[in-house]
Amino acid sequence: MITIKFIKRTIALIGAALIFLSNSANTVFNGDVYPFESNTKVVGFETFVRSQGVTTDGSSWIFSGRGALIRTSLDGKDILAVNLSPFKGLEHLGLKHVGGISCKDGVLLAAMEDSKVWQNPTVAVFDAETLEFTGRYHTFSNELFTKGLPWVTFYGDCFIAAECNDTDRLYVFSLKDFSLVKVIPISLVIDEIQGGEVWGDTLYVGTNDPTRAVYKINLKDGSAVKLFDRIKYQPRWIDNFGGEGEGLTVLPMSDGTFLHALDVGALFIDSNLRHYKIDSLE
Repeated sequence: MITIKFIKRTIALIGAALIFLSNSANTVFNGDVYPFESNTKVVGFETFVRSQGVTTDGSSWIFSGRGALIRTSLDGKDILAVNLSPFKGLEHLGLKHVGGISCKDGVLLAAMEDSKVWQNPTVAVFDAETLEFTGRYHTFSNELFTKGLPWVTFYGDCFIAAECNDTDRLYVFSLKDFSLVKVIPISLVIDEIQGGEVWGDTLYVGTNDPTRAVYKINLKDGSAVKLFDRIKYQPRWIDNFGGEGEGLTVLPMSDGTFLHALDVGALFIDSNLRHYKIDSLE
């Protein structure tokens, strides 16, 4: 006879096995790269709702999945809000993918796209506490964003967006009417930016390039430098070989960590929010 105790024990054993497998696989690819201080990790189903972008309101994390938004406590253990229908009210645009997100003053911006169709690159506005859609959105020309809208981030009263591949410039838009305010050329061509966050006049971005590198960009003069790699270089024999680098957010923590970068592990069964100190890099 199968008992509840047996079921719980089986689930626990499966969870432990998945964690062991994911940690082992990730170790192969992480190698000798810039060390993180700690890792807020989930394995299994919850990976799907923590697999695209991350931001913070200062007291909680907000994650995006391809078709979901979730807000959790800073230890990652408590789920505070969930939206499993982020495209509700936007069905006419055919949106299928939530990308990078950014939070400020109770407002959450989410980049959205009709994945692989590339007709309706869209930014949508949500309530950062409840994660409910506010009804505000803007769809950009697909001549400006030719492969969708992969990420957005607040910059004062504006927000920044850019192309995903071979990024050599940043577009700054007004949040009031979504008009283009200015273009910031950057000194490096950065590939596959997945998301970022502004701190002062510095934009930090996480990529899904071959080493899942993290960069910082001076928004005053456009100068850009690589801060660190998140994995060793691996030949791109298959798409996202070695896991997938995602975006990041900024939050000074009591343990001295500042950058918090999201990735999906090598086996795609785990989501990792790795917490980094960067004093030695500044």
